[in-house]
Amino acid sequence: MIKKQTDFTDLPKLSLYRYENFFNIYEDDNKIRFYNLLKSINVFPANDSSVETEYIIKPTDTWVYISYKSYNTMDLWWLICEYNQIKDATKKPEVGKTIKILKKELVWPIISELRRQIRQ
Repeated sequence: MIKKQTDFTDLPKLSLYRYENFFNIYEDDNKIRFYNLLKSINVFPANDSSVETEYIIKPTDTWVYISYKSYNTMDLWWLICEYNQIKDATKKPEVGKTIKILKKELVWPIISELRRQIRQ
């Protein structure tokens, strides 16, 4: 049976920005639950300075920390990685590399659109 995180009363409520919210949860006959992580989210850079800023990675940066500095939440690390087409978020960001950060005011419209798409 296919469900969303919010369909389970025994699972914690997550921030609307959490990556897990964009995937279905499947439950098999033994009540074992798993996410469909094979589904992908694509948010490509616009290469447009009116919607993004450049950020140079510092030695102390992690994806979560960059998210916090950029959006005041640790939960949008995945958006930064997707926007920069980084396929392995388990690797530490490369010091000195320039990445693009979607401007803060555009985050909610993108989240809203992703949420709309998963409800279809």
